[in-house]
Amino acid sequence: MGDEHMTKDDEAFGRDRDDLEKVLNENPRRVPRWAIIAGAAAVALVIGVGIAIGFGRGEVSAAPTDSPSGSASPSAGDAEPSASPTGASSPSPSTGTAEPEPSETAEPGSPDARETLPPADLDSPVRVDEGPTVAVSSIESVMGEAVLPGEVSGPAVRVTVVVRNRTDEPIDLTTAVVTLYQGESGLQASPVSKPAGQAFPSEVAPGKRAKGVFVFELPEDQRTDVRIEVDLSVSDPLIAFEGDIE
Repeated sequence: MGDEHMTKDDEAFGRDRDDLEKVLNENPRRVPRWAIIAGAAAVALVIGVGIAIGFGRGEVSAAPTDSPSGSASPSAGDAEPSASPTGASSPSPSTGTAEPEPSETAEPGSPDARETLPPADLDSPVRVDEGPTVAVSSIESVMGEAVLPGEVSGPAVRVTVVVRNRTDEPIDLTTAVVTLYQGESGLQASPVSKPAGQAFPSEVAPGKRAKGVFVFELPEDQRTDVRIEVDLSVSDPLIAFEGDIE
């Protein structure tokens, strides 16, 4: 009896084992729900920590550094230009239009304008108010001889100018200049060394006369409407004579 009972029990156990294995084969083992929830929570936690760290770093790098006064310090690209050592402000950009410079030649009527007397005939003396009397006493036709560089030998004229002092003070003639301009061209005639001329003396005493002789290269076809200017000094008016040289 005992052996028969044991055999039945073994057979029942074997059937139960076979049934269990069949059930297990038909229904694969599932992962416990608590394990899935725990894994998802862990992943979410890692992602959240990563986002938080990244956002925190972005805020630190983007936030402006407070200056000691509490205001935000400007970046290098927005920095204001430093003032010059003298404290002067920077010049404004040029508009491309330059300011006109004052003319070196004085306009007529201005305080610096040189007084010029009306031209007189070649044979007429000019009397300066409260000053001397100036006259072209003679004009001779000569043959000029070049001596200095730039001079040209050829037809020339020799002009004699006389200055009479009618004042009570000596008149300085150290800067006196005589110039001749050709007739048709209006060009300034070149001086010639020979035949020798005669410079004015350094001064002319009251009541006395002073003479100067000047030689100019002048072709014969340029002796119509010539102009002779006598410039005694910058403080005296410019004296001019005009006419034909025969």
